[in-house]
Amino acid sequence: MKPDNLRRYDLNLLVVLHVLLDECSVSRAADRLHLSQSAISRSLGRLRDIFEDELFVRRPHGLQPTTRAVELQAELADVLGMVSRVVAPPEFDPSRCNQQFSLSIMEHLSMQIMPPLLARLRKEAPNVKVQVSPWSRHSLNDMSTGKLDMSINIIPLERPDLHRQVIGPVTAKVLVAKAHPYAKLEKLTRTQYLAYPHVSLTIAEYAENPFANKIAMMLANRDIMLSTADPHLAFEVVSQTDALMIGTTSLSRLLLDRYQLKAVSLPDEMTDLFSHYQLTWHRLMNQDSAHMWFRSLLFEECQSLLHAEVSQKGAA
Repeated sequence: MKPDNLRRYDLNLLVVLHVLLDECSVSRAADRLHLSQSAISRSLGRLRDIFEDELFVRRPHGLQPTTRAVELQAELADVLGMVSRVVAPPEFDPSRCNQQFSLSIMEHLSMQIMPPLLARLRKEAPNVKVQVSPWSRHSLNDMSTGKLDMSINIIPLERPDLHRQVIGPVTAKVLVAKAHPYAKLEKLTRTQYLAYPHVSLTIAEYAENPFANKIAMMLANRDIMLSTADPHLAFEVVSQTDALMIGTTSLSRLLLDRYQLKAVSLPDEMTDLFSHYQLTWHRLMNQDSAHMWFRSLLFEECQSLLHAEVSQKGAA
């Protein structure tokens, strides 16, 4: 029989036949399938027409299958098992996964997230590989073609083909060296903010975010002593000079500690410099079991870092 001809048959009838063969009782089959006895009887009538056999003979204590029904029983188990494997999602075993996941993560985040993530992968999924690349103007299309699996960014992406999961807030702060005269202040005035030279850290994701334009407009008079896309260099220069730098304390605490930096609040007129870190992926991969597992792992590591920062701030 050609597969197209199967559309003439209701495959649910095979499930009814399978249960009837197990139970040899219309009432027990009805209870098991959560159907009425009359519905089971109607299905049995249709099965008899399909197989051109009586299939069951009524006895005082239930149903007795015919020889044809007994022959079908073994085949039914194989067929229904095969159908279940086709329609059910495959079980995912991280320890057997050998995929490579391609990510775009801002460098100052990847420096903190990737070490614990990779340590976890070594234990749970030793054959998984990770590729991290910077954000570019091709990243959105790369997610739609599968070249890029997911990204962590702050871009407000309102596209129906993309899914996103908010990780945490991004509140802009002023970063200074611990020895800086401003290090003990809670908040700066605009005059104080403009009194010292600045380090400008160029991050591709920020350039596509509306609040980057706000920074550019409000801080047009800044004295920029260094512009760089290298966060290591930016943090190092700020830690060893009197320069100021726009940064955030969210998902940055480890770097602030490493470079001995303090975070001070921005002037009042700049408090709307706010966004969210978010995990983004394409809908084509939304239900892929390996992709779902890795997304969960990445999100958990981000949350662990956030919780550690909150705990450290509370302890301080």
